[in-house]
Amino acid sequence: MREKRWASFPPFDPRQWADAVNATGFLNSEGWDQQIWVAKSNSFVMPERCIADSSKGNPWQLQQTLRSFDDVLPALLHGVTGLRMDCDGHRFDANGLADVHLNMVQLHLDPVSLRGGEEEVRSLLNAGWQGSCAKNIAIDCSERELSDHLDRFSEGTNLRIWKVSCGDHHLQGENRIDVMTTFCHSMDGWLRWLKLTHANVEQELNRFVWQWWVSSDVLEEVAALRALRSLWSRWLVDNQLPQCSIWIDAIASTSTFRDEVPTDHLIDLTASTYAAVIAGADGIETPPHTGHMLHDDSHKAGLRWARNIQHLMREESGLHRTFDPMGGSRTLDTWSSNIIEKAWETYLNSKT
Repeated sequence: MREKRWASFPPFDPRQWADAVNATGFLNSEGWDQQIWVAKSNSFVMPERCIADSSKGNPWQLQQTLRSFDDVLPALLHGVTGLRMDCDGHRFDANGLADVHLNMVQLHLDPVSLRGGEEEVRSLLNAGWQGSCAKNIAIDCSERELSDHLDRFSEGTNLRIWKVSCGDHHLQGENRIDVMTTFCHSMDGWLRWLKLTHANVEQELNRFVWQWWVSSDVLEEVAALRALRSLWSRWLVDNQLPQCSIWIDAIASTSTFRDEVPTDHLIDLTASTYAAVIAGADGIETPPHTGHMLHDDSHKAGLRWARNIQHLMREESGLHRTFDPMGGSRTLDTWSSNIIEKAWETYLNSKT
């Protein structure tokens, strides 16, 4: 007769379990209370997203950064819908996208790489360019630079031309609360300038993107990304501005990469991407586990594997079907609420 090994375990004692849970208290993480377990969650309502309303579930744009035009068509053929070109400081050459229908893909360019003047911008817009060419307002910009950028894309109303990005704060050793505070202060300065120009504030708010780097600490990152979207809504209310959804681009952080075994990076990249997906980011980029080597077979494989991480989450796991998949989790709702409250408190205190 087979031995029933499970019978050697003592019976489950609900009272003992409850006592152990209640004794855990909470951990302190970056200034906000990271409670391990809560009997009743704080109320947290996920704001509407920019890419689609809640009735559409949890869609996201699969983004990828390419440094060679040779990689463009393979990327598009394998599901990339948000194309990001990194020209490594060189001028962007629109001829490299001659075979691409720009009205069928979102193209994300750095304003620095567009050096062809108004004619080049107009040519791309006439070809159906949609996506972004966003100036980072978190970096010190003169009023003249901001005005020139606004004038340059006055006809590109479908483009997102403003962003707040503090780079990969995990690599820089910055915590989430401080980064969120920086986001709000950057928006304050931008809003003051925009009002002086008598521009259409509501229109420009709809042309914004917030960029966030996601680590492999899945639950913390889910809470942070949900809080980030709520932070935008609260900032709008505080400035008596109409509600509109913010586009959030999430990029998997490479802060844990170690050069010894590149394939080990796939574990962290998968965890980070998963966090971005279930947190409801609008655009998600998974970097290749090989880094950013050019014209190398292993790098091409890295790009393919990076795309497949997101394909598996969408096509195999069905993570695109439910709006705010983590909504209703007592712990995650509480964490999201705690982060937004701490970030807002820090922001207000730093204003005085």
